[in-house]
Amino acid sequence: MSNVSDLLAKLVQIESINPNLSPKGSGEAAIAAYVAKFCEGEGIELKLQPVSEGRSNVLAWVSGTDPDKRVLFESHLDTVPAEGWQRYPFAAERAGRRMYGRGTCDTKSSLAAMLHALVAIKKEKPRATIFVAGTVDEEYQKIGARALVQSGIGFEAAVAGEPTSLEVVVAHKGSVRWWIETIGRAAHSSKPELGLNAIAGIAHVIPELVRLGDELRTRYEHSLVGSPSLTISLIQGGSDICTVPARCEIFLDRRLVPQETPTGAIEEVEKILADLREKHRDLQVRSVLPAVEDPPLEDATGSRIAEVAAEACRSIAGTGATFHGAPWGTDASQLQLTGAKCIVLGPGAAAQAHTIDEYVDLDEVEKATEIYLRMMQNY
Repeated sequence: MSNVSDLLAKLVQIESINPNLSPKGSGEAAIAAYVAKFCEGEGIELKLQPVSEGRSNVLAWVSGTDPDKRVLFESHLDTVPAEGWQRYPFAAERAGRRMYGRGTCDTKSSLAAMLHALVAIKKEKPRATIFVAGTVDEEYQKIGARALVQSGIGFEAAVAGEPTSLEVVVAHKGSVRWWIETIGRAAHSSKPELGLNAIAGIAHVIPELVRLGDELRTRYEHSLVGSPSLTISLIQGGSDICTVPARCEIFLDRRLVPQETPTGAIEEVEKILADLREKHRDLQVRSVLPAVEDPPLEDATGSRIAEVAAEACRSIAGTGATFHGAPWGTDASQLQLTGAKCIVLGPGAAAQAHTIDEYVDLDEVEKATEIYLRMMQNY
């Protein structure tokens, strides 16, 4: 077995840009095939789980002595695009103890460390059955994690590998994204009275949503992840400069804190739209659903997986003294739907994710391998 840095280099050299984010993206097929070949070479059981055309999760496992205990270590295979780099993004270039390349930090270093730990635990006959999953599409709609949940495999606990600087994240925000459209009536702009202006219609909606966003930020603050939020992130409407616009759309990004639900967030906006329709009788406005939903990661403080992770981090890396929350989301939001208590833990700094000339500290990657192995041994 090669060392973990060499495995990471092999993974980084396989371009796996999410094709939903860039037409240049090759997707996850090649990296999934490589992970499968690696596991086969180490004598580890595995299966490929088709998710969509040309895109499959890889699920590998080492059976434990207690068949009722199943722990999942998961990291995504896809990356965001790599534009504007000074270095070649798929060279896995090393400079001192850093490795540069797209996905080094987010999240191929977690995957490499999990695979190396899985190979090591195979020799020890762990109590729990240990699964390692490489999933597709985390960077877009998490269809890989959703498929894993829908497979029916139950897990007692799960670890999502993301850059946390080897700190234990026990909660993070969720999100719900959808759009609102107003419907008008086209007319020549020389006779606007014959039309119904959809952009003017959306102008009634935007101030109310801005007020809701302001109110959410002061409504309450979760001790680990902060406050909920609502952002109008995109607007589009009209066809040309001489036509009264017949349609306008705004896109919403609503961030959820633990104990909030996507349904509740949508209903709050629906109440605003209903009030506006009552106030402005000619306003035709509606939410376009279904939304893309990711629930918040509910706080795993006090769970066995969090305690095992904290002990491993403290003894190996000097981290893990306190539990953390995060404002971003991960596949853990979906994995918890299996009934698992979930945490997020991995090498690399979150500030490096999605950046130009992304890198990871190889010392952290080696420590992550030890931490994951200790968790596999002790759960």
